Amino acid sequence: MKRNSMSFFVSLWLLFTAVVHQAVESAKGKYAHMLFNELFEDYSNALRPVEDTDKVLNVTLQITLSQIKDMDERNQILSAYLWIRQSWYDAYLKWDKDKYDGLDSIRIPSNLVWRPDIVLYNKADDDFSEPVNTNVVLRYDGKITWDAPAITKSSCVVDVSYFPFDSQQCNLTFGSWTYNGNQVDIINSLDSGDLSDFVEDVEWEIHGMPAVKNVITYGCCSEPYPDVTFTLILKRKSSFYIFNLLLPCILISFLAPLGFYLPADSGEKVSLGVTVLLALTVFQLMVAEIMPPSENVPLIGELYV
Repeated sequence: MKRNSMSFFVSLWLLFTAVVHQAVESAKGKYAHMLFNELFEDYSNALRPVEDTDKVLNVTLQITLSQIKDMDERNQILSAYLWIRQSWYDAYLKWDKDKYDGLDSIRIPSNLVWRPDIVLYNKADDDFSEPVNTNVVLRYDGKITWDAPAITKSSCVVDVSYFPFDSQQCNLTFGSWTYNGNQVDIINSLDSGDLSDFVEDVEWEIHGMPAVKNVITYGCCSEPYPDVTFTLILKRKSSFYIFNLLLPCILISFLAPLGFYLPADSGEKVSLGVTVLLALTVFQLMVAEIMPPSENVPLIGELYV
């Protein structure tokens, strides 16, 4: 009897808690709609959200490298999957959270607010589509945080002289396309790119992603243009190429001197020489298909020759 009475009170308490939680969520939803209507009644996302037009708007940039999708050495293009975080303060999107039942943040579509036009300068892609229209987090003090995923294709100068034991450094340069440094300034959130969520690649090792801020004055304009350059330091994993390109080449090369020890009247002497030559030519063509057509011939290519 006591056990049934205890179970009844527990069920009654859980039901009461659920009802209170639902009522709180409904109240927050009501205040969120009210806040949204009041904030965007006379808001415009066409102009910089600063009260003084001479004031610089600071945009904090953070890049998280999630995955290296492809490294095209021949075309010198790096494809990477990034998470781009931008945060700034909007002077016209503030509110007193006490008037809205302690509501301190809301999530709204990013196309409703002003967004900085920060792009990848060294982009090597024909697609000029708009950024992903993910939600932004708007805080009561006007701080806006925008997290957006992006698959970037950037140009990268590749040096394959020591292939397959080479290291590469690829730059990702981000900056505003239309605003100069007196209007929008870019600030590094970290001293390097975030690699905590990086998915390990089968071909490349990541040895760092330092970030450097640059302020450049172009010949066309007298205003400074700041940008942030992330240098991706890559080290190739050479095991695959050692067993599939280097070792077969060395073994075949050891067969070449045998042709000098065979008698001149032996029919196998010519066959051995031609076979070794064709085998090395095949491996040379395999390497040539991977490497860019530059003057820097990789050492493994010189070995085949």
